[in-house]
Amino acid sequence: MPEDTRVAVRIVLLDQSSRVLLFEGRDLSDTGDTVRFWFTAGGGVDTGESLAEAAERELLEETGQAGLTLIGPFHRREFDFLNHGQPQHQIEHFFAARTNNSALSAHGWTELEQRAVTTWRWWSTDDLTSADVQVFPDNLVDLVRQASELVRTEAASPPGEL
Repeated sequence: MPEDTRVAVRIVLLDQSSRVLLFEGRDLSDTGDTVRFWFTAGGGVDTGESLAEAAERELLEETGQAGLTLIGPFHRREFDFLNHGQPQHQIEHFFAARTNNSALSAHGWTELEQRAVTTWRWWSTDDLTSADVQVFPDNLVDLVRQASELVRTEAASPPGEL
């Protein structure tokens, strides 16, 4: 694994209508403040932390929500990008969850998140396919559909069965 590799978790958090929570971010290295993009909740895995523990922590820090059933990881992607102007190799593991509460709390946000995140909203797959915005990952609509099916199946399954 390259030395600059960051292992991260992403949470495809759905509301009761299967809309996905996305945050709008900006590239802090963009002095003109013109680069905007939408992404799921999530972040880096801390040393000694399991993927599931990281997903639970990130969900709490970025949304204020705890105690949700996380399913996954159900998807993995590996890619290179510029992280606020710095080259970064990242491996992401995706989890699915559903919430009954669409209210969020930013109390757990880091200083970087406070500077880089401009807003948030819940998106339907129709919204995502018709909007002229940049979302990450590119296959987000497919991941939202997968996550919706996973949380629907989990809700319909007796405890201990899937």
